[in-house]
Amino acid sequence: MPRRIDVGGLFDTTVAVFAEHGYRATTTQEIAKRAGVNEVTLFRRYGDKATLINAALTHALAKSPFARLIVTDDTTADLVALVLAYAETAEKYGTAVVTLAVEVPRHPELSAAMAAFMPNLHNAMQVIATHQDRGELTPGDPTEKLLMLIAPLMMHGLWTRAGAKKLVAEPDPKALVAAFLNGHRAS
Repeated sequence: MPRRIDVGGLFDTTVAVFAEHGYRATTTQEIAKRAGVNEVTLFRRYGDKATLINAALTHALAKSPFARLIVTDDTTADLVALVLAYAETAEKYGTAVVTLAVEVPRHPELSAAMAAFMPNLHNAMQVIATHQDRGELTPGDPTEKLLMLIAPLMMHGLWTRAGAKKLVAEPDPKALVAAFLNGHRAS
């Protein structure tokens, strides 16, 4: 009887190896070794490395907190929830997403994973757009507004990955939202 594979664990391992090494240096051998499965099983199940990585990233991004944002009647609470969801997702998958964004132009076979990330961004932009439509936030491109809101978190993540974690204070989500609303709340 074949051994059952922990697909969630396999996907987490795949995302971690991809984030550490990038597409070209990621090997199914390393993934199999870390996940405790036979490499042949990976090929039987997924066919090739790109399909496995796409499946793993799609799975991870679909279950991330950033993918599960909802809109309520409380603009401040929604924006704090958005910032917290982004921070939690970036903490767990940020390196993989940055790696993916860098790798897709060189490896179009990863485009399915990038396509899986787009609903997360659309979801976050929808939070902004809904509050704009309600007259609670100033008009403008929701994508630009989203970037203005999460840019400090993005930069903190980049600096942390570059080894400057002790030099850069972690942004406070409530303070970020308060500063954002100071310039973007509709009057």
